[in-house]
Amino acid sequence: MSVQILRAVTQHVNYLAMVRKCLAEGGEYCKCTDHHNCGFGKWYDGDGGVLIREMASPGAEALWAEIAVHHAAFHDASIAAVMTREGDGTIQEREAEMVQCSTLLVNRLLELDAMAPKMGPFSRVPGAATRR
Repeated sequence: MSVQILRAVTQHVNYLAMVRKCLAEGGEYCKCTDHHNCGFGKWYDGDGGVLIREMASPGAEALWAEIAVHHAAFHDASIAAVMTREGDGTIQEREAEMVQCSTLLVNRLLELDAMAPKMGPFSRVPGAATRR
């Protein structure tokens, strides 16, 4: 797995773990963000997008767009789960939706990683992408 994808997956999984811990412990404050302001979202909107453009692959671009949909849905579900954690008993449904979106997101990232040339753009260190 490339360094870029490994870091992106790690950022996402850490966020998922934080939300699940908040749900399990019933904490008063959970640092949920929208899909642009988490660590993965900042990478997606920044260096990740640059790297996808450098791949110049229609297949990669289609996967990238699908990742955005799953990522936004994950954040919508995680925010809904946190908001209903003490509510009407739908928390399990919200959490299941959140985990399903997370699984789809990670699977698409792994597919994207498999498409990248071994010495291509995903082998670079974050922040070192050449902008054209």
